[in-house]
Amino acid sequence: MSDGKFYSSKEVCEQLQISKSTLFKWEREGLITKVRRDWRGWRLYDARNVEEIKVNIEKQRLAESGPRSRTVLVVDDDTMILQVMSDLLQAAGYEVVTATTGEEAVRTHTEKAPALTFLDVKLRGKSGIDVFREIRTVDPQAVVVILTGYPKIEDTVQVIKEGAYNYLTKPIKTEELLAMVEEVLGPS
Repeated sequence: MSDGKFYSSKEVCEQLQISKSTLFKWEREGLITKVRRDWRGWRLYDARNVEEIKVNIEKQRLAESGPRSRTVLVVDDDTMILQVMSDLLQAAGYEVVTATTGEEAVRTHTEKAPALTFLDVKLRGKSGIDVFREIRTVDPQAVVVILTGYPKIEDTVQVIKEGAYNYLTKPIKTEELLAMVEEVLGPS
């Protein structure tokens, strides 16, 4: 069922960074579904279907990119959350670096090049969304998972559209955290 938002074939190609011939091939193979045609006869695609495909492409790209660092950056201004996440990830065999401010997060990401970053959306001083954008400017391939205690769906959807890998809501469940790390980095 559609939420009412549709993409033209040109917009789909831009979103997925594919050619029109690839799009039409995927349509023939059933990987993407044309919903209807507009008054001009142009193909229209359900935006949610396109977003799902975009996430799957990103996951496949990560799986095919070969060995990665085992470093995880955790960014949160709550030191207790930092400590708990750090302890859990280290116990699972990952190297962990932490940051408590947006500036420190960008600097640490630049210096350490972590394979995965967990970024709280609410930081003191600078929003986590702004920090996410800065990190992606420095490293367009950065894999960032947004942490939020305030699951405002519009903000979360916007950050996912901008390239965040996924999000977790607080309080974070240990099994969800470790499953997310394993999905990106593989088992420890």
